[in-house]
Amino acid sequence: MNIHLDKFKTEGYLGPFKVYDQSYFSSLLQERYIPKKLYTWYKSPHEKSEGIIQLATDKNILEKLKNVLNDNILLWGSLFVNQKPNDQAAYHLDVEYGSWNGATVWIGLKNLNKKTSLSLITYSHLLNTAPAELKKKINLDCNDDQAVLKEAKKLDSRCELKTFYLNPGEFIIWSGRIWHSTLNKSKNTRQSIILQYCTPDNLVKIPTNFDYPDTQWSKTKPPCILISGEDNFNYNKVLLKENIKFSSKLFQKLKISILYNLRYKMAPFYHKLKEIF
Repeated sequence: MNIHLDKFKTEGYLGPFKVYDQSYFSSLLQERYIPKKLYTWYKSPHEKSEGIIQLATDKNILEKLKNVLNDNILLWGSLFVNQKPNDQAAYHLDVEYGSWNGATVWIGLKNLNKKTSLSLITYSHLLNTAPAELKKKINLDCNDDQAVLKEAKKLDSRCELKTFYLNPGEFIIWSGRIWHSTLNKSKNTRQSIILQYCTPDNLVKIPTNFDYPDTQWSKTKPPCILISGEDNFNYNKVLLKENIKFSSKLFQKLKISILYNLRYKMAPFYHKLKEIF
């Protein structure tokens, strides 16, 4: 009997757990400076990052993923999330999972404490709607925990609000369709990363809008990484994790820490100048 699988299928989440190896987190955070124009879409920095691949295949993460997805696993999405002080990400369902099944791993990297929360509604992955759709229909306040929970309970009385205060290096896994929200009441920017996985029998696509359930899709195939097992379906553009390497790690590290870092930090000033002139 797979206890993890049973809980994942019913309640829709697992955790929190700890990343096995956290020794490279400082260098991993540097890779958020890689310009988005260098990868296919905003959720594919993994195609340019050895650090993300290392994290995505972490011993503890992969062990839990195999419990819920079995042995054949694709990494289809990754995203660094820098949440500013007093910022809230309203309850939502990631629109991609309206089209295919999978799991999201949310990992805290830096500046996490009792004022930086992650919340989800259990059993919400079983509901045939999403917060954004309810906002259109009944003007649901997707920032209000209790209002969102109330609507979820109308559809499934088992739904409960779960709020977590993770430490750096801890992670939660949830079924892709789980309704979730994050809040940063601290004085520092919280830094985290999401990793999104599915099995190779799913066709992965890039959304061109974020309307659920009326999502539109790009014809461009997003790059996926085969992190475990085999792909016997050939539905997706799949890269092998062994191919995400750079001929000169020192050069790549210097390029990220100096050139990309400077460009990243100067970007807000550049955009302000464009607005003025």
